[in-house]
Amino acid sequence: MSDNPTPAGNNEDSPEFNPERHTQEIRHSQVSARVPEGVSRGVFSTGAVVLQGGHEFILDFLLRISTPQQVVARVVLPIGVVPQMIRALRDNLTNYENRFGTPIIPTPLPPAVTGSSESINVGAGIDTPESEQSASSVADSVSGAAAGGAGVVGETRTPEPGNEETSKTSEASETKSSPVESAQKPPSAEELYDELKLPDEMLCGAYANAVRIGHSATEFSFDFITTFFPRSCVSARVHLAAPNIPRLLDSLTHSFEQFQRKVAQQQKRQPPQQGDLPG
Repeated sequence: MSDNPTPAGNNEDSPEFNPERHTQEIRHSQVSARVPEGVSRGVFSTGAVVLQGGHEFILDFLLRISTPQQVVARVVLPIGVVPQMIRALRDNLTNYENRFGTPIIPTPLPPAVTGSSESINVGAGIDTPESEQSASSVADSVSGAAAGGAGVVGETRTPEPGNEETSKTSEASETKSSPVESAQKPPSAEELYDELKLPDEMLCGAYANAVRIGHSATEFSFDFITTFFPRSCVSARVHLAAPNIPRLLDSLTHSFEQFQRKVAQQQKRQPPQQGDLPG
């Protein structure tokens, strides 16, 4: 890594030169980032939830094979990094598919073939707790990566005005749906986080303004990097199984497009400021 400090405002030829003013503009040329010992091992995730903030995007990486299901990493990204991450993830997925084929989540076999229990207990008197049995069935109904809309992507959205009739129609259709359809309906964001374990030390998340993505035949690795002077540092490292990557890419793309539409609508509603008027 080479950091070339370029002075800004310290030119003696400048009419506003002040010898007591010390400001510098740092231009980064990134080639490496330090990996702290506590981050180097990384965490394994089985899915992700994308949340939109007012000035940032939050990625919550989940581990759904444990009971209770928990957030193993929370990453906070500035808005400008999200489209860069989408492009990098799309390129990595294309390279993966060219080499290994399309990553596919296997379809579970019927219980008559596999048995009713999803885990094998070794030892006498060891039974699967009822809570784990119920948790596994609920986990299967939640998409591994966020994929669009509140309750599926995990975004918190404000209903748009003028959609009251649509919401009433959807409520009526939900009441007429069969019990099987209602059981397969993904939970809302509030219901999802009520069932998730989010440790207090993870509430603020890890800030990152750069992302490095790599992959092997079975998983993708994400290094979320904080590029601050004088040294870049990996703030979070997450490993995600390859079959979950297409859904994560769809989730990020959908969420960012939704954010762009929201910003465009807000700009249309706001009148021009006094300083923006001609003259």
